[in-house]
Amino acid sequence: MLKTESGRLTFFSWLAIFFFCLVGAKVAYLQTAQNDFYTDKAVRQSKGVMKSTKGRGLIMDANGNPLALNKKSASLYVFPEELKNRQAFIDQLRRDGIRLSADKRRRIINKKGFTWIARNIEVAQAKRIQEEIPEIEYVLEEQRFYPERKLAASIIGFTGTDNEGLNGVEYRYNDVLEGSEFQLLAMRDNKGKRIIFEDPQKKKDVDTVIYLTIDEYLQGLSEEILRQGTAEFMADKGMAIAMDAQTGEIIFAASSGGFDPNDFRKYSQKEWKNDPASFLYEPGSIFKPVLFSLLLDKHHLNTNITIDCENGAYNVYGHNIKDVSPNGMLTAEQVLIKSSNIGMVKLSDKVTKQEFHDYIKSLGFGDRTGISGMIEEEGLVRSYRRWSGLSKPSISIGQEILVTPLQMVRFYSAIANGGHLLNPKVVKKIVKGEDTYTPKNKDERVFSDETAKRLQGLLKKVVKDGTGKNAYSDFVDIGGKTGTGQRIDKETGTYSKTGYVASFAGVFPADNPRIAMVVVYKEPKSSIYGGTTAARTFKTLAEQISMHMGLKRSYVYESVPTS
Repeated sequence: MLKTESGRLTFFSWLAIFFFCLVGAKVAYLQTAQNDFYTDKAVRQSKGVMKSTKGRGLIMDANGNPLALNKKSASLYVFPEELKNRQAFIDQLRRDGIRLSADKRRRIINKKGFTWIARNIEVAQAKRIQEEIPEIEYVLEEQRFYPERKLAASIIGFTGTDNEGLNGVEYRYNDVLEGSEFQLLAMRDNKGKRIIFEDPQKKKDVDTVIYLTIDEYLQGLSEEILRQGTAEFMADKGMAIAMDAQTGEIIFAASSGGFDPNDFRKYSQKEWKNDPASFLYEPGSIFKPVLFSLLLDKHHLNTNITIDCENGAYNVYGHNIKDVSPNGMLTAEQVLIKSSNIGMVKLSDKVTKQEFHDYIKSLGFGDRTGISGMIEEEGLVRSYRRWSGLSKPSISIGQEILVTPLQMVRFYSAIANGGHLLNPKVVKKIVKGEDTYTPKNKDERVFSDETAKRLQGLLKKVVKDGTGKNAYSDFVDIGGKTGTGQRIDKETGTYSKTGYVASFAGVFPADNPRIAMVVVYKEPKSSIYGGTTAARTFKTLAEQISMHMGLKRSYVYESVPTS
């Protein structure tokens, strides 16, 4: 402190103190109240303003394995007014493998200010181009990276140039995953050197993680098994979906096709879809347990009653109903086990059109399941008022109705869990900072536990004694139903004589089911029947899932050490 020899402040001392306080207050004012003013001024004086994002949330599988990450990338830009020869600049970029759009070429030729040249390229490539073309600049950004490439791509989705979600979970949860947007100011100092200022106010660290219900190992395994099955059965496509019947969690939703989300533009939009959620088809005989569940639950069906199955041929409203294997008298139980179309058609006489229609709708058919993160089709269940006389018997055997594998696996999950229709989900939890959000699951009872138990027993007999013998396993008890559906010929509008969909739907372990699963092959050529194609794939997958998840198995031998 300034003092006189006597220890008292002089007039000039007071004046100095006042001056320092005034300067300090001015600095504080400039840093706070006037911050926006000077920031805006800097923006106006800068050569260009760029927007970018960093810190997009990560996507993991159910076990924390990374499915969508961020990596550093470079984005090239230029100020056309600084180019000495703009056409030569464009030609050089072409030689470096960068082709500009017509709009960008016009901006450069017409000196239209700041212009992006290429976004999200490798940093090494950007450095090399800058060495060859000194006028070009680059800024570091973040680019989405999918380490498992095609695995679960139709579920995860992808982002666009500006790291904005465009498909799948990336799109559905974009508002949760999106990183922080911030500004980059491009300026030159008094020596002409480019300076890039980043907005320091924006947080750029990742603070969000979405955990999917998908198991990375099972997803990859199912995709590979389906590729092998598609080749073996000479099918156009194979698909499968498995659901934890107790929680509604989808543990995999796979197909034999796929695309690489790191380079999604190379693929058609059809390949972006998740087939188990969007493939529409007539389910055929895997739909027969729907009528059976209605008859057991609401009409107390005596499964020991006998039905004349007409030795394989029966006429209904001028239409011939046939069985693959002719049968005479069968019990109602045997009708399901042997998959008799004629027997099912006769059983459908026990319900009215409206009752059957309303029951089908109560099981979610004809409506989207509401699964969050997967684009799905709603299927087709026409109003019973538009049914012909043939409609009720046809629907009882899985015709005149369109479903998705996702809808079918939800129904079989209800069989597995005691009659509860759960909304399937593909997102397990969302962690944002210190907060965790777990999506809730709707639970609606659609039939009794007793009905579910009886269906479980019947499905087990289908595999042991009926059309599903190829799904029988020595290691895990499987209950399920085979299906073969005809596809509609688009040119004639009638059923195709060559196009079929083979499927198998079921639950396991059959005595206390945990998993429901559906396997579908589109137009297999080696055999059109689900019992000889999809059933075999179902068995393979069920055994692998049971081992991986530690589900109940039988006949598992442990090696005995020898001395």
